[in-house]
Amino acid sequence: MTAERRRYYRIEEDVMISTNRIEAGEFDQRLEDFWSNEHAFSIRNDFNFQISQHIADRHQIDKKMPELGRYLSVLEKQIDRLTEKLLLDEDEQSMTRKSSNLSAQGISYYDVEAPQQDDRLELKLKLLPSGLRLVIIARVVLVETDSDQGPGEYRISLDFEHLHEADREILIKHIHGKQMESLSSARES
Repeated sequence: MTAERRRYYRIEEDVMISTNRIEAGEFDQRLEDFWSNEHAFSIRNDFNFQISQHIADRHQIDKKMPELGRYLSVLEKQIDRLTEKLLLDEDEQSMTRKSSNLSAQGISYYDVEAPQQDDRLELKLKLLPSGLRLVIIARVVLVETDSDQGPGEYRISLDFEHLHEADREILIKHIHGKQMESLSSARES
């Protein structure tokens, strides 16, 4: 493992996953599409990220001009509903629930199908229970046979190479929330 991978907090988490291998000859085009044609998941996450960046401003508006604050709240909810409708068109049937080890830099999980080392994958990830979804371009960094999991099970580790800023922020907040829950539970025990 690299030092970069170790500096992120990791959690054990059930997630919904779908992967699609990116052929070497199409990688540059897929990467260009990834950055220029944001996925509906990323658009919704970016809207919510921008709103969260101005939460202090919203509190000030709510205090000084409550009518404007209520109006802005309605607009935010409408944007959220519109982007949610876009997501309903996304194919969720291809996603499967997996136990994973997740960080802001990567993920590892078990599967019966193993990609090749250094393959690039388009990873669709749905965080549970929030339902927030991310699209990530990842590289396979490790494929291991794990006899503890049963015959034909592979431990697959991916490094997140390309991730929109808003998506990374959502992932970091999600992991941080889980970390805080874990620490709180440990203190109570």
